[in-house]
Amino acid sequence: MANGGAATGSDGWIDDLVLAQRPGHSLDQSLYVDPAVFARDRERVFGNHWIMAGHVSQIPEPGDYLLFDLAGESIILVRDRQGAVHAHFNVCRHRGSQVLLAPSGNARQLVCRYHGWTYACDGSLQAAPRMPDDFDVREHGLERCCLRIVEGLMFVCLARGAAPDLDAVVAGVTPYLRLHGIAGARVAHREVYPVDANWKLAVENYLECYHCKPAHPEYCSVEIKADRIGDGSPAAMARYEARHREWSARATGLGATLPDFGTELPLDERLLRAQFGAAYRAPLRAGFRSATQEGGPVAPLMGSFKDYDGGETALGIGPCTYMLAYNDYATFFQFVPRAAEKSDIVISWLVDARAREGVDYERDRLTWLWSVTTAQDKSIIEANAAGIRSSRYAPGRSSLLELDLDGFREWYLAMIGPAARRQKLTRRGAGRYFGI
Repeated sequence: MANGGAATGSDGWIDDLVLAQRPGHSLDQSLYVDPAVFARDRERVFGNHWIMAGHVSQIPEPGDYLLFDLAGESIILVRDRQGAVHAHFNVCRHRGSQVLLAPSGNARQLVCRYHGWTYACDGSLQAAPRMPDDFDVREHGLERCCLRIVEGLMFVCLARGAAPDLDAVVAGVTPYLRLHGIAGARVAHREVYPVDANWKLAVENYLECYHCKPAHPEYCSVEIKADRIGDGSPAAMARYEARHREWSARATGLGATLPDFGTELPLDERLLRAQFGAAYRAPLRAGFRSATQEGGPVAPLMGSFKDYDGGETALGIGPCTYMLAYNDYATFFQFVPRAAEKSDIVISWLVDARAREGVDYERDRLTWLWSVTTAQDKSIIEANAAGIRSSRYAPGRSSLLELDLDGFREWYLAMIGPAARRQKLTRRGAGRYFGI
């Protein structure tokens, strides 16, 4: 089905269901569990947006490769002998076998073990045994996947043909990524948390802090932002504002402040291929120089920081890529769809490329906060998914602390539904996503 076109065949019920969704409520059960809805998500969401696949430090040498699985597609990210990075669909051009099976490694050539077809790292076909004389190897290279590298971050898009424009988002987030030295960082640890839940439930959980006080005591002990977005009472807001003023003065003195950034989504047909993003800086609790258990630094300063300002940077690009970065380390969150009720939360911890494990940082201290918090998130997301499968589930009303969810859901429904749903998306609804 063409993006945004009239529903045809047997999936017209999805359009009807999308139009029936009530603003300010969670989604209907089918939108979280039905394989047909997931198929439409693959086409209209993941076929039209840039998704972070990793960091170039994961493939530092010629021949190094990394497989990235996204919504049923396997993508090869590989560095060639000249140092250039390429992205290919992991599908042999002979009979469709996956070419590479190990999740990462080094290969001088990409060899399909089924029939021995051999590709160079740039995707060109080098050898295809016993093919007819009129077979042209130049026409049978690996299918290219759209790739964009932003300050060391590798983004892929499953679009056929031209990918959506990313320039406005890159321009907005680059100052934040440079402040933290992301291009000159490396992945110190990477953890994959398989979740028995639809990808939207994982994203929704990330976008709200209504659950933070009952579910995340460790997070709340570090993040005063939880007072604002996870409490919201007058007393909590006053505590946050006082701390923000104190922190802002120090951050400004250290040259570590940046204007808040957020793209504005178009509300017409361009929405279907509009990449969006946002970024801002905020304080940690008083006495915390980094997001660690005891509040002290865990690694050398990154990027252009000259001293610890006790703050963090929150950043998001598109629906599934987020960053929370501190003065000495950065965490990237990838919410990766696998199937209708399967997804992965992938977390990468980055430090300065020169930092040495066991000398400049200890892995357990580095990963403490988001290891604890994500294990808790996995549990509550899966409990949420299990409840949604019940015959007694009905969409519930959003709290005052879940406005970002309303924005995300409005955006999502506009993406997968008919044009009539896009007409219901308000400027305020679009802008609420990311809290901007």
